[in-house]
Formats: sequence, structure tokens, C-alpha cells
Amino acid sequence: MRYTDFHISISAEEVCRLLDGHKSTLGGELAEELEEMLPEAFERLEPQAFLGVGDTEGVLYEEEAEEGQEALYVITTVGEALSGWSGELFREGDCVKAMLADAIADHCLFQMDRQLREPVLGLCRQQGLGIRRRLEAPQDAPMEIQKKALQVSGAGEGGMEITEGLMYRPVKSACQVFLLTRDRDQFFWEHDCSGCPDTSCRMRKGRPPVLEVETVDGNGQKRRRIQGHVQAGESILETLRAWGIYLDAPCGGRGTCGKCRIRLVKGELAVTEADRSHFSEEELKSGMRLACRAHPAGDCVIRLKEAREDAFYIPGSPEKAGEESLERKSAGKAGRNGVAVDIGTTTVAMELADLETGERPRIYTSLNTQRQYGADVVSRIQAADEGKAKEMQDCIRDVLREGLACLTEGGKEPVERMVIGANTTMVHLLMGYPCHSLGVYPFTPHSTERIDTDGQALLGEAADFDVSVFPGVSAYIGGDITAGLYALDFHRKEEVSVLVDLGTNGEMAVGNKDRILAASAAAGPAFEGGNIICGTGSIPGAISGARWNGQQMELQTIGGGAPVGICGTGIIEAVYEMMEAGILDETGRLEEPWDEEGFPLDGEGKIRIFQKDIREIQLAKAAVRAGLETLLITYGIEARDVDTFYIAGGFGCQLDIEKAAGIGLLPQDCVGKARPAGNTSLEGALRYLREADGGATVDEIAGKVREISLSTDRNFQQLYMEYMYFGEDEE
Repeated sequence: MRYTDFHISISAEEVCRLLDGHKSTLGGELAEELEEMLPEAFERLEPQAFLGVGDTEGVLYEEEAEEGQEALYVITTVGEALSGWSGELFREGDCVKAMLADAIADHCLFQMDRQLREPVLGLCRQQGLGIRRRLEAPQDAPMEIQKKALQVSGAGEGGMEITEGLMYRPVKSACQVFLLTRDRDQFFWEHDCSGCPDTSCRMRKGRPPVLEVETVDGNGQKRRRIQGHVQAGESILETLRAWGIYLDAPCGGRGTCGKCRIRLVKGELAVTEADRSHFSEEELKSGMRLACRAHPAGDCVIRLKEAREDAFYIPGSPEKAGEESLERKSAGKAGRNGVAVDIGTTTVAMELADLETGERPRIYTSLNTQRQYGADVVSRIQAADEGKAKEMQDCIRDVLREGLACLTEGGKEPVERMVIGANTTMVHLLMGYPCHSLGVYPFTPHSTERIDTDGQALLGEAADFDVSVFPGVSAYIGGDITAGLYALDFHRKEEVSVLVDLGTNGEMAVGNKDRILAASAAAGPAFEGGNIICGTGSIPGAISGARWNGQQMELQTIGGGAPVGICGTGIIEAVYEMMEAGILDETGRLEEPWDEEGFPLDGEGKIRIFQKDIREIQLAKAAVRAGLETLLITYGIEARDVDTFYIAGGFGCQLDIEKAAGIGLLPQDCVGKARPAGNTSLEGALRYLREADGGATVDEIAGKVREISLSTDRNFQQLYMEYMYFGEDEE
């Protein structure tokens, strides 16, 4: 395997450290010399790595040798041009530049080593393997291991050579060997420099901290024990991401949401200001910390609740809306199969379909594990700009591979086609498109065209099938909306209908076969439990309904179990009931004493709605309602003129329309006309699989949609302030 996706930057401070370990800055002349050399350095740099798995026979010291031991061999190189630059400059007599060139090459090589962690750990995870130890020659293994690495990794075929003295050409190349283990929960990636006899090495780091993670389920029962190294300066949240362990962090690791909770069992983790804002003194003493703010300086053991991704309520297509999405039926006889996919910001749904009979025997659902980089698309665009795009692409591709394996029983049932509906940001992250322009005005996507590719290009391995991705309209009106319009026959309807998809963004469309307008309102993640202090996703135990009986709230939870948090529909119903009971006024202010301590929903008072939560709901519902009214005004109709309001997604399937209208989220004229539409993006993908002219039709629909920009619309700005209040104005 050859890997080239490196992002190298050159730091004057690091170059200085490699030149002289006692200094931290370059002198004036040296700094000027380095600045002049940088353009040519980047021109000469050709970073690449070669990776391969092979046996370890005859290339380990006796204490490491085990029968049947396998290793991952990795060779990195900066390329011949940069490797040879120092020698060229020495021959020209420019010794200062020659030393700088040598340090630059080393600096690039060390960066490549660090950046390889993600693909190496990802490769191990795909094969169900862990890393027991990292070896460096000659300290940990004979130099002959470098020759073995050249053969196993394929670097020789890539143009690299090795001398009789077992040195690589190009010279600025390095070899790492990772001893593998069938224990997939070991991640000992770093080299332990403490045992190395070369005490003069300027890259010497000592012994890397070891993090041990005990995961427990909702009942406190231990599930997994995971161990590995923590890179210097890295938070526990970042380490867990690299290990492929999902920990909810809707704020993207900024320390504001308080969701990435862990408990320190052994060792030390400094208490931060973010920790103090989310935990009581008693909780801090018991070891509670935020993973995103925790930076281990030494070995430590933590405990965390492992997210039950398969427990989230994620509806399938309209006729399945409201049913448990994890139900599976026998596939029957193998036929011609297709897979429909909806990639949402929070969740992913995939469904197997028989292309001949139309039967849909299985559905797979999962959290979108990109959520650990932020709950909304804006957070993920920012994370992509900060260098996390490849990690997020790997996240979603891993989910698709896992879903495909689940639906086809490990590949036993071949797939002919896959169709994907997703919002524009999710498509960009899936395809590896640059995201920067999505997040800055005028919000220009790299592409919104329909994508036709194949499984091999998208997912790798032996994925031999065609893949189509729905076309979008703009940066914030994506292919998921095109798929929904297609599924609901907007392109054929005479009557005017409305589609509202309430997720981390509030996307909506109004129209019929002649004209369609669409808009996207920045609702934020509140409707999915994000940014709510006691909020959670749609998991068993999430409060999904509430009714005030005059003394306390009567609660309904998903699955009927004890309440563990409150999801989007639950907080809407609770807010409505609080408003009706006089606990909350129309401005959104909680009455005393709840304005400071929060209003308790459960009998024990552990789950509360705080003033901050009310403001989050006000902002979200005002954006959605003002956006919908702006669309109707622009279209030239009122809510009473609409034939059907389709409410898409899991939120729509559980939403009490009367209570939603009661707080002003939806117009009163919606009551009686609203229809839960389920996962319209997934249904659109299923329809595309079945219809021969699906590609042409969805292109036509996307081309017909006209986007209304709410940020510059005066109606929206005025209505947004009006709908910040609770209640529905009587006209």
C-alpha cells in the first residue's frame, strides 16, 4: 500500500531544535536563509509512505521472536530531490544552507511519522488488529529488518533501494515496524525512547504516557479494556478518536457542551476551568473530567460509558416510520441487490433492496461518528479547515463499510448499485472535496453535481458496484433535500406542498411540479438534543414526551425505560407544558426558583431544563418558523393554502404537531395537514435504485429548485425576532 496524503508545514522552531537542541529560535541571518529556502524545499518535497503486513521470521531479536508473529512494515521518505539537497549545497560550499536543508528534510520526515498514525491505526482496525509494540532498528531489532521492510511494504517497487550497509536510498527515509496482535484494543504506536542508548538524539521524547480506558455500559458493567500511547500535547478525546472510539462531543472539543465526560480512576489529570463549569466540587473529587480538556502528562486510567450507537432511534422510509429501525427480516433468496444510503449530520441509515421484487429485507443504522468533531455542519467545516478532513472522511467511509458488511452478511449477497443522499457538507467530507469555501461567504461548494463513481473508488477493497450520489442545489440545500422532493413526488404534484426536515439544520421546501423554492435555517443541534444541558439523542430512556398533570410532569421515554436525558421532541413538549402551566412566560423566562436551578422533569430532579436550554430552543424554533414563513411569502401563499406539510426525519415521526404549533415552531394551519414522512432522503435513494431514469429525474428536480437566502432577506430578519417569543399569534 502506498500512501501520499501528507500535509507538511515547516516550523523554524523545529528546524532550529534539530540544528541545536539547546536553542529555540534561529538567529537573524539563519532565519532569513531559511525563509529564502522554503519555496524550493516544498518544490523538492515528495512525501510518500509504503505499508505492508508480513511475517517477522529471522528479523527480530530473540526476546521479541514469536512463532507466527506478524508485523506492519512502514517506510517513509521525503523523496530523492529533498534528500540530496544538503549534499548539493555542501558541494557548492554553502555549508549553512546545507545544514538547514538537512534539518528541513529531517523535520519533514518526523512530521510524516506523526501523520501516519491515523492511516496505520485505521488499517489495523479494518483488519481487527491492535499494535503491541513499535520497533526501531537497531535498538529494538537487527538492521536486517530494514531489508525485510523494503520487500514487504512494496517500497522497492516504488523506486526505493537499500545498500549493502542496509541504508535506504533516498537517504532521508525511515523504517518503522509495528508488532501486531489479535487484541484489537491495544494501540502502542509510539516508540519508547527511554530504553534507547542514543541519549544524544535531538528527537528523544522519553517514555510516552500510557492511557488505559475501561468502558462500561448503562448499568455500570465493564465491556472493554483499551490501552495505548498518548501523543504529547494531545487530549484524551483526540486520542480516543485516533483509536476509533466514539465519545459524544457536539461542541467539537471546545469544552462548552460538557458531553465528553470521563472519570479518572488512577493517575493525574489537571482540573480545568471547563471542568469546573460542568462539574460540582464533589464530582471533581470523584475524578470527573471532560475528555476534550484532559491532557495526560503521565500514565492514567479512566472510565467512560461507551455509546450504544445501535440504540439510537433512526427511522427508515415513510412506510416504516415509527417502527424500530433495527429490526431485520430474512432476505430470502439472493437476487439483484441495491443499497440505499442516507448520510445525515447525526445519523446514517442504509437499506438493502431487491432490485427485481422491490423487497427491503434489512436496514442498518448508526451514528455518524463524525459527530465527535462537532454536532453541526459549521463545526465540521471548521474541523476540516483545521486538518481533520481526512479523519472525518475515514469516519464516514468506515460506517459505510460496516453497514455494507452488515446488510450483505459479510459480502455473501452481492450488491449491484448504491445510491447516497446527503447534505452538501457530508458529500464534501465523503468525497474528500475542499470544505473551506462552504463556511465563508458566499458559501460556494466545490460541486453540487450528481456523482457517479464505483465502490472501489469510494470504499476500496473489493467493493465492485456502481455508486450514485444525489445532486444538491447549494452549500446548504443538499442532495438529501433533492432526494426528499423526489421521494414525495414534488416534480409531479399539482397541489402545493411543504417539506420540512428538522435536523441539525432546518431545511425546507415549498412548491409543486411547476416551481420549487427552498431554504436552510441555521437551527443548530437543539432539536436533536445537542447544546441542551441534559440533552441526549434518540436513545432508549430519552424523554420524548411530557404532560403536566398540575403537580409534576408525566414523562414518556423511548422504549419506556427510566429517563436518562431529554431528546428534541421531549424538550418541545416539555416547553409547551411549562408554558401552559405558567412555569415559563412567553418571553422564554423561567419563573423563580427555576430560573437559576432549572426545572426538574423527573422525580429525582436529575434531569432538568435550564434557562440556557430555553434560549437554545427559542433560537432554533425562531429560525425554522421564520424561514418557513419567508418561503411562503416569497412563493405568494399562506400556510392555509398548503395542501400537505411533510415533516421528515425521526424528529417528525415523534413530534406532537399541536404542541409544536403551540410554541410557534409550526403554523397553526399545519395542524391537521401535517404528515410524518420518515427518512425521505433514504426513501428517495430507494426510489432511485428502482427507476431506470432516476438520474435524469433528480438532475431535473435539482435544477428546478430555487434557493432563498434567508440571511439577506428582510422578511426573515423581522420574522425571526417575532418568533423568538413562545406561542402562536391569533389572527
